[in-house]
Formats: sequence, structure tokens, C-alpha cells
Amino acid sequence: MFVQNLGLLIILLSLINTSYSYLYPQHRVAFNPRGYVSTINKICIHWFDYHQNEISSDCNITADEPSSKTSPANWSIGYSLSIHTEDGTLHNEPYFWWDGWVNGIYCNDIHFHLREGGLVVVETLNLTIVYDKCFWE
Repeated sequence: MFVQNLGLLIILLSLINTSYSYLYPQHRVAFNPRGYVSTINKICIHWFDYHQNEISSDCNITADEPSSKTSPANWSIGYSLSIHTEDGTLHNEPYFWWDGWVNGIYCNDIHFHLREGGLVVVETLNLTIVYDKCFWE
């Protein structure tokens, strides 16, 4: 009787203690740097986890042609961009998708202008979300 009750208790505890994990799908983030890009040293994308902490970054985004990056598998919930110039670094606020727009493409049209006083970034995150392709692709 004790062994049967113990076995039943173990089964019940294993059912109660069942946990699950949620994996986020990958997302594609596209970039279209244009305008006065000669002073751009690099553009970086910073990936955030579900705690809204930056976990990794990728600074291999070319400033002279359109490109795209795919989010790290299973854990990224958003990103932010940093633009490194001769005069300093510009950061935009993080963008979190929280799994809205699954399979969407996050199109970032980044327009650079040179004005008196230095480089001006117009619409650092002119973000549109599409399901087929960005307008420059």
C-alpha cells in the first residue's frame, strides 16, 4: 500500500511540476543606410533577451549598401541600433517585438545628412514592418 501511494504521489508531483519553455521565432531586420555615409565607421545591431538585457551584438553591418541580419535563434525579443561615426556614437531606443509580427521583416531606412555642425541622422529608425520585402529590396 505504501509503495502504491508513493508511486501515485511521484506521478502527481511530476504532473504538477511540469514546466514548459517558450522559444521565440527568428526575425529578419533589414537596413538601408543612405545619404552621407562616408563618415560612418560602423553600424551595430544589439540583440535583447526576454529580460530586456542586451545579450549580443553584431557590428558587421555595411554602411554603403543595403543588408539584413537574422535574430539569434530562440531567444531574441528585440534589437537596437548604434551608429558609430568619426564624431561619436548615436544610439536609438530598443525595439521589442514580443512576437508580434512573426515572420515580419523589420525595415530600417537610415538617412544620413551632413549639415553645419556635423552629421545628422534623419529617421534613425524609420521602421516599417512588412511580410514580403522592404521597399529597397
